Amino acid sequence: MRNRPDASTLLDAVASFLMAEVAPRLDADKALQFRMMIAANLATVVAAELRTEDDRFAAEAERLKALVPGDASKLSSPRRDERMAALAAMEAGPDDATLNHLWETAKQTLQATNPRFDLSENL
Repeated sequence: MRNRPDASTLLDAVASFLMAEVAPRLDADKALQFRMMIAANLATVVAAELRTEDDRFAAEAERLKALVPGDASKLSSPRRDERMAALAAMEAGPDDATLNHLWETAKQTLQATNPRFDLSENL
């Protein structure tokens, strides 16, 4: 049985290849070099999202379960749209717990997609 690299490892390799091998050869075409750098950055972002997806999903599901009274089994769906529909069915306005959930979900997403983003709560 062959062990293949996972998707995040492959995307990191593509980004590294683009930056190390392709970018230096595009000095004559700055516009193309810029677009290539965007592509490399996107590959890096998607790789980071894939690496942290399971942990972020589990944390989000736990926070959502704490917000829903009674049966919260629908909040364990792997599909985000189903989880959001279950949360919307609560018919409650955003209380402190809901706002805290949204803040934590946004922070975890930003930590994966842009680790340098200032996540201090003094924004």
